[in-house]
Amino acid sequence: MLSDLEPRFIENNTIPQDLYKTFDVKRGLRNADGSGVLSGLTRISSVIGSKKIDGKLEPVEGALKYRDIPLADVIKKCQEKKGPLFETVTYLLLVGEMPSDQDLKLFCDALYKERELPEDIIEHCILGIKSKNIMNKIQTCISALYANDSNPDSIDPFENFFKAISIIAKIPTIVAYSYLSAYKHVETFTVPDAGMSISQGFLSMLNQGEKPSEMDSEMLDLMLLLHAEHGGGNNSTFTTYVVTSSQADIYSALAAAVGSLKGPLHGSANKKVVDMMEYVKRKVETWDNPEDVRNCLQRLLAKEAYDRSGKIYGLGHAVYTKSDPRAEVLKEKAIEMATQKNRIDELNLYFSIEKEGPSLFSSFKGSDKVISPNVDFFSGFVYDCLDIPREIFTPLFAMARSAGWCSHRIEELLSGKRIIRPGYKYVGD
Repeated sequence: MLSDLEPRFIENNTIPQDLYKTFDVKRGLRNADGSGVLSGLTRISSVIGSKKIDGKLEPVEGALKYRDIPLADVIKKCQEKKGPLFETVTYLLLVGEMPSDQDLKLFCDALYKERELPEDIIEHCILGIKSKNIMNKIQTCISALYANDSNPDSIDPFENFFKAISIIAKIPTIVAYSYLSAYKHVETFTVPDAGMSISQGFLSMLNQGEKPSEMDSEMLDLMLLLHAEHGGGNNSTFTTYVVTSSQADIYSALAAAVGSLKGPLHGSANKKVVDMMEYVKRKVETWDNPEDVRNCLQRLLAKEAYDRSGKIYGLGHAVYTKSDPRAEVLKEKAIEMATQKNRIDELNLYFSIEKEGPSLFSSFKGSDKVISPNVDFFSGFVYDCLDIPREIFTPLFAMARSAGWCSHRIEELLSGKRIIRPGYKYVGD
């Protein structure tokens, strides 16, 4: 029986762990100190969580910049435009500068004209494929859009700018229709009013034509801005670079990026936080008792509870140490949402974990690594307050990050000029 092959199959395909050290392999493209191996250059954004002092990485307050503008200033500048935040920041990322009022209007008009899906995509991909995994549906639909493009293989950067507009506009429609088809068994879908922003239009489609509240659409708009971009080294954006470097089409590059984001070590952390918190809420007898909270967290770290991974989801980040600037913004917004939705007691439990978790992690793991809440720690709570189903938490991430992916693709087309091919050493007999 083929099943009898398993022991040999495993043995023949496993690399001895000591060899990675012997040959100084940068596993995960990480240096020994945890910093990323320098594999590219970008002008789109920067992510800073530590600084090298006397040859050693030292924790610092996190900084995220879009086109050299600090995140807080990006939000302020977008709000000053008095237009939708996500559309404004998408223009900033793609073009490289803040839009004039006229340019923003033209850009928004172009986006909104592109959000309807071709009928064959709705019939064959949305309704025809029965998968309940919405990330799988996004990937399938993006790949299928290739067939609706008269010149899909173009690698002309400016032509890819217009293709990017079309894809970014359609992903919210794909997500809303896919969810309604898979989970609500809806077969006839609504189209947003012409003047609706991407956040308004998405919530309207998701709720089958019901107009969203101003507060809900503004909150989602901010969430999309916060997730729109995060440097060239994150897994899905680096995937975009790799596929683009082979001169593959934009649909292949973005479908690959969605596949990367789908992985639980990358894009689905916000759902894991909410799922973990459901467990904590059941197991912590008194939410405002720090001792009860610590006891529950210790069981999580000891791999005795929840998914037995030994993780406190939402704490810690690959780059950020002392703080995640996106989490700082969301923390304030979470307070507003919790007040409106009468969920302050629940949010206080999050704050208790934020306070107790890092020190418990340090003592339990024997680690001096500095950790703090990341954006996923609060984003799932905010989405839940917006009554957004958990099945589309990660798809919302893809909706937003498509702006960053497309920006990096264009940068690679203009600047990379060489296929990405790192080395792998043969270590067989």
